[in-house]
Amino acid sequence: MIASNPVEERPDDQLPVAIIAPVTKEPAHTFTRSFILLSLKRAFRLHIQTDEVLPNEHAHLRRQATHIQNPEHQAYLAWRRSVLLLVAILFVPLTVSRFFETFDGPDVPHLGRAFLMFPAFAEAAFCIVAFDQLKNWAQWKRQRRILFWAWAIYFTAPFFVWLYPFRSAYDQSVNGAINAIQTAGIPLKVTHSQLHLALGLAFGVKALLQLGPKVISLMPGLIRASIVSKLQFPGTTAPGWLMMLAAPMYALFAYIIVILPYQITASWQFLVGNGGILLAQIFIGVSGRRLTVPLSTQESYDRIHKTWLAYIGILVVSAGFMVYGLFDFIRELHLGYIHVVTSVLAFAANVLLDTLVGADAIVAAMAYFRRRSVPDPAHDQLLRDAETKLDVFTA
Repeated sequence: MIASNPVEERPDDQLPVAIIAPVTKEPAHTFTRSFILLSLKRAFRLHIQTDEVLPNEHAHLRRQATHIQNPEHQAYLAWRRSVLLLVAILFVPLTVSRFFETFDGPDVPHLGRAFLMFPAFAEAAFCIVAFDQLKNWAQWKRQRRILFWAWAIYFTAPFFVWLYPFRSAYDQSVNGAINAIQTAGIPLKVTHSQLHLALGLAFGVKALLQLGPKVISLMPGLIRASIVSKLQFPGTTAPGWLMMLAAPMYALFAYIIVILPYQITASWQFLVGNGGILLAQIFIGVSGRRLTVPLSTQESYDRIHKTWLAYIGILVVSAGFMVYGLFDFIRELHLGYIHVVTSVLAFAANVLLDTLVGADAIVAAMAYFRRRSVPDPAHDQLLRDAETKLDVFTA
């Protein structure tokens, strides 16, 4: 006779404890009824809490990622899930706003309009990919590759679009207008080349408004990704060096991008905002220098916490001045306010997205170089020689 399974004979309320989802702390239970609120809490904080992994997320990880047993690694995957959810949600109004933006302003010939709409289609495509990949949040290797290629297409699409000389799309209409004016005997004080120059400047400003948020958000996204990676793997040193490199590059990009709207408006808000961004990089650069050594999780958190709070505070104040100056910039150029809405949405979405993609890239790169670090006596000797020369030079 085959012995009966004792588990199957138990009532539902007497199931073995081993198959019941682990219990987390009370804050996590509260947010199970509103996962978006929990995602907001997770995504905008850099120190990932292990007790915020929900019971259903633990159960999903046991089914889909049995090798992920470390609570900090589970929290990292849950954090990625929350960030991806917010990015997907932000991309919905961003995509709609981008489509409206392509029809805002003066009429554009059909070919030029098609090029202008390409970034909106790229954002819509990434939005679909982001929502689709939410189901694969526990499969890190597979999901990070898909998100990286989707991000690469989305990020580079506008740069290729603006390689098209939009002023050339107006050649026929400009020539027709000039001929009509000359035929009517009306004196024309503007030459064909001057009209082309004005059109080129107008589209150059539009390109700045579209590409600026992407470029500026790339560096803070990389800085946040470095901090997340350092807190996840505190014994590594690469994230600290990346922070030191990204901070001055961020300040330089921000300065270059802000120069054009400042020269057009002469608004002191741009100067204050840009000065705040430069000052913030000092704080984050100092923090990066202190993270270039192996640390414990608590040591990493202590070294980051105070500097990061000051960094965020300065950036928030600076962003307020920047947005105020941007409104002046829009008024001076008689552009629609849809450009401001799109720029703000694009910056917020890109910072979160770049943080997610950047953290994945840093972790993958560290794993790649770790696997390739085969002991080599000749290489070790060269390293010792270089260290000896460095000690002598800096003595």
